[in-house]
Amino acid sequence: MRRTATLCIALLVALSSGPRQANGSQVPKSGEDGVILDLRPCEFGSYDQQSGFTKRFYSRDDYNKEKDDPEVSCFRIKYWSDGLRVIGYLVQPRDTSFRRLPVIIFNRGGFLDLGKLEPFNLIDLQRLSKDGFVVLASQYRGNDGGEGREQLGGQDLDDVSNLLNTAKTLPYADTRNVFMYGVSRGGMMTFLAMKRGVHINAAAVVGAVYDLAAFRDRAPGLVDKAAELIPNYSEIGMSALQDRSVIDWPGAVNVPLLIIHGADDEEVPVTEALAFATKLSNLKKTYELIVYADDVHEAAKNRIDRDSRITTWFRGYMR
Repeated sequence: MRRTATLCIALLVALSSGPRQANGSQVPKSGEDGVILDLRPCEFGSYDQQSGFTKRFYSRDDYNKEKDDPEVSCFRIKYWSDGLRVIGYLVQPRDTSFRRLPVIIFNRGGFLDLGKLEPFNLIDLQRLSKDGFVVLASQYRGNDGGEGREQLGGQDLDDVSNLLNTAKTLPYADTRNVFMYGVSRGGMMTFLAMKRGVHINAAAVVGAVYDLAAFRDRAPGLVDKAAELIPNYSEIGMSALQDRSVIDWPGAVNVPLLIIHGADDEEVPVTEALAFATKLSNLKKTYELIVYADDVHEAAKNRIDRDSRITTWFRGYMR
């Protein structure tokens, strides 16, 4: 506990002392996008407190071992995004003194409290970090105590892109090598970031939402509830869904893409991943498709192999 507290204080001192970007220029001061306002160690809770999903895919021994991994530090952060205080996470190797570390921006799934980052997600992020990455993730505005209101791929996309500014405040983060990883709705956010032109080297998606209109046909109640977050949805309707559906604009995928999907995905059928991969193939895009037989939406049964493939994919596109 004392070691974690010491590291937390040291990081806060580093942030407040005015770290510099790779080009030597001063990073934004407090109040500007990406600046961390508050940072404290992650709280995981005991195994018995965890969700049924966690207990299904993470054994007690694995959970306890991974959450207490001495090689990794996990922090809950509050950072500026468009003048809002947004909640997120920073996960990094405990020892950051030996080299600059590549960055992964992780995009969560769901909306509001549904799918928000939980301890099992943090354990997965710690595994990525242990492989030599700084990982940043957002709960999106308005969630988990953050200010504002998410828009399901509207202005809340800034909460993702502003994490690039957060990375620039970290003197040990190599912002020449930034990658993006999205799960479910987070896959949609990853594609939207590409469409916007956010600079990343490569991306990976798991159980991604490729076609929001088709998702609405399968689960109208869920999608209509989520779509209430989209400004003026009652007027713009289908066009808002199409704007958020990469199946309609595959040409915007502008970096090498790793697609991972569970064959038994109960939310996004694997046929959509196959159809999207076909579009990428027709466009001569660089991609790889991995389908795990008998696996679920999050590819959780193969989580160790899933995460290994993702970090290997990212390392293949480092500068």
